[in-house]
Amino acid sequence: MRLAPFVLLGLAACATVPTPVAVAPKPVALTPVPGLERILGRPAGEATALLGAASLDRRDGTGRAVQFAAAGCILDVYYYPDPAAGQPTARFAEARLPTGAADDTARCFAAQLAARGHG
Repeated sequence: MRLAPFVLLGLAACATVPTPVAVAPKPVALTPVPGLERILGRPAGEATALLGAASLDRRDGTGRAVQFAAAGCILDVYYYPDPAAGQPTARFAEARLPTGAADDTARCFAAQLAARGHG
C-alpha cells in the first residue's frame, strides 16, 4: 500500500498534455458611424491629417490605439492589420467625455473636425 501514491504519481507524469493550436484572429468588422467614413477603413495618416497630432498613441500587440482629445471630448481610434490594404487601418472608434462618461462618437468626431477647421 505504501507504493500506491508513487504509482499514481508515475501514471500522472506519463499523461500527455495537448499542444496548443494557434488560432488566427477573426477580422474586426467596421462599425458604421455617420461621419466617420473619413477615417474608418483608412490608415492612421488620414486621422492625423484631419485631427492633428494624437494626444496618445499606444501599440498593443498587432493593434494600435490612437487618441485625439479636443473640443471637450476624447476620440479613440483603433487600428488593426488589414491585409487588403497592406497596412493597419482604423476598424473602430469610440468617444468619451473627459469625465470618462460615454459620448456620442459621431458628435465628438464632428466637434473635433470643427475645432480644427475641417467641419
